[in-house]
Amino acid sequence: MEDRIENWRATSYAGGPDHLLLQGKCKLPNLNAKIFAEVEYRVAAPRVIRKQIRLRQVDLDQMFFQVSNWLQPLDAPASFWSFDQANCKGGALREYFPAAGFRTMKGVTVGLLTDSGYRNQWSRIIRRDAKPVKPAPHHIPDPNLYYACRNSDRGQHRFFLKQTFGEALVFEEQNPSTHIALPGVAGWHKTGDFCAQEQDATISLSIRGSDAKAIIPFAAKDAEVYSFFFKYRSSEAFSFQVCDVDEELRPLDNITLYNDRIPKSPNEWSEFHTEVCFPSLRGERAALLISNAESEQATTTQSSREQLKIELRDLGLYRVATHSEPYHCLPMGQADIKTSFIFVDEGVPDTLRGYRLASQRYLADGLGFKGRDAEKALYSDLMMLCWSSAAKPEPIVAPSIWYSAAGEMYMRDSFYALNGVHKRELNERVFDLWAANQGEDGAINTLIEPYMANLERKSNDSTPLWLMWALQNRKRFGTTLPTAKIRKAAEYCLRTYDRNHNGTCWAQFVMGQLDVISYPEGTIDLCENQGILAVTLRVIKALEIPGVSDQIPDDYIEQAERIYKSYYDPELKFLLPARNIRDAIGFAEIFPEFLSLWLFGRKILTDEMVLRHLERIPVLLPHKGAPHPAAGGTVRPIFIGLTKEGRGWDYFTETWHPMISKEHAAHYADHNMDGIYYNGGSWMRIEICGYITGKLHGWTKADQAIENRLWAEINLSPDFPTSQEYLATDRNHPFFGYHRVFAWNAFVLRALEMAGLRSPEMDPDYSK
Repeated sequence: MEDRIENWRATSYAGGPDHLLLQGKCKLPNLNAKIFAEVEYRVAAPRVIRKQIRLRQVDLDQMFFQVSNWLQPLDAPASFWSFDQANCKGGALREYFPAAGFRTMKGVTVGLLTDSGYRNQWSRIIRRDAKPVKPAPHHIPDPNLYYACRNSDRGQHRFFLKQTFGEALVFEEQNPSTHIALPGVAGWHKTGDFCAQEQDATISLSIRGSDAKAIIPFAAKDAEVYSFFFKYRSSEAFSFQVCDVDEELRPLDNITLYNDRIPKSPNEWSEFHTEVCFPSLRGERAALLISNAESEQATTTQSSREQLKIELRDLGLYRVATHSEPYHCLPMGQADIKTSFIFVDEGVPDTLRGYRLASQRYLADGLGFKGRDAEKALYSDLMMLCWSSAAKPEPIVAPSIWYSAAGEMYMRDSFYALNGVHKRELNERVFDLWAANQGEDGAINTLIEPYMANLERKSNDSTPLWLMWALQNRKRFGTTLPTAKIRKAAEYCLRTYDRNHNGTCWAQFVMGQLDVISYPEGTIDLCENQGILAVTLRVIKALEIPGVSDQIPDDYIEQAERIYKSYYDPELKFLLPARNIRDAIGFAEIFPEFLSLWLFGRKILTDEMVLRHLERIPVLLPHKGAPHPAAGGTVRPIFIGLTKEGRGWDYFTETWHPMISKEHAAHYADHNMDGIYYNGGSWMRIEICGYITGKLHGWTKADQAIENRLWAEINLSPDFPTSQEYLATDRNHPFFGYHRVFAWNAFVLRALEMAGLRSPEMDPDYSK
């Protein structure tokens, strides 16, 4: 049973110079109920209007609803734009950042923005976890969160943008899927050294080289789900992608988000089946792409030394039967508020960069945040990655729209992201979510997913960071902590990392962002791990856990700190990443020092150790447009090799790769990964924290390094003035990855407060 209200009109209004309030009632005859509706427009900042839709009902115990917010130009606009399209083609939009608008004939830009997903109760989830690839869930939230009119609408003078909150795309299990005919092998588009033959219902493929692939086009629409099935035999793993393509079959977007590796099956016939949600389409159709498997960072397609042989049978494509239904709940007597922002600016350049900068800047302004453009990008990007994970509003922090396409939340990312801002509600609720996920042994998981348990409780930094979060929440907000869980986590840390009871850290993983590197037998030789243990011991003591904290004497913590300091080599003049590594340097080694300064205002390392360490890290990517071009560069690498000849440093190779496994380092061959990711990439959060550590130790270059790095984040890749996972540092390999709107860099905002380069009052949620 349902009711629909089209083109709602108010019955009364009130207002003043800076606001307008519209009020009215909506009768629902089928439900025998009534909705009280208010729409308020208020000037939130110069050039920014905040629009709030408030709904309330008192007749039903609960009512499921969805609501659409339209933005329509008075006259035909010159063009439409969205965050990822300077000339938006229209349709459903699932892009890095939810923003869209139009440009008038006079060059005025109008934009439509949304409040954070955890408040407006939306997410960008389009798949669930599974192996070998991640299929679409049977309940897909917010398929039309943003929708722009298509050319067919514009041809009929229907110009609009629309936000829809509370809509779900749901599988119809009782209805059959619709078969879609694929072209025969003769109709496949082939590139490179790719051969395909069909005989006796078996398609035999031969693939050699990185550019060899088959492109199989088919008709598709956005906000629909498609099912794929085939049987196969293959000598090696291969890639099976679903792409949005243009009229020339050139890929416009990877619908499968590079989650496309099909495992090898050289002898037995294996079956592959998955469902893929098409959240948006820029082109007129879609295509299947079959090729060699891609590298880990999807920088290149791996080229097999010999021909890759694949046999396929029963290749089938189906459109899954679905319907839309509301999923937001309006309980009796409680109001629901949806908040949007509209900005108007005649000075926005008609470029992708211009629209992206304006969207981030004006969202921050609308939310009351103050700072430079780079700081506004960090804040706005975080707000657009704070989602609601389920029909019952439960906030999560998505690291990026890519990492969290299945709703994944990572402990490390959520810790740094939320500790960068002063939002008490988010910090406490997400902290409590991790508390609920605590294992029987006291460990905190590495990640949480909505559709599948992912048990990755291990001796990395998750549990220590959770304890640091507890200390910060108590200090900042006066939070009442879950005492029993805090005790279990502290006991886990002492039992695990200090297992030898001598202040030396033991762990099976790197206790930092490189925790994909494991040591099954455990290791006591890592600098970062030792520093994290020293800080964690002091955190446990500061938490004042009865019977635990008082068992850690000050001189024992100081012993752990001395072991951390012992990684400094006075001859090489830097902290060794590991006892046996003397030819590599990074920011991870001084990050525990930053944590100690942040949490306790306490120096562990000497000024000389920190300053000399920073001086050994090379400065890269000089730019005459930077705030301080004389500094010699704008960024420094997170981890880099040191050499005794030439420029004194170099990127790692497939044969020289300290701290990196052979499996990961295989991608370093032929300089394919120079300056990319952990091979010399520049990671903003840890880098600026390193500079602030230097500043607090008297490093005179700190302020210029910080300003240059903030500038670099939104300028070195001009089309992406956003918070990014990393910046590529080798101009010959300008691959910046796929996580171009990234959450955890928001931690930089609190770090800048530490350094006196921001004030807490610039955050709208700060209260003394």
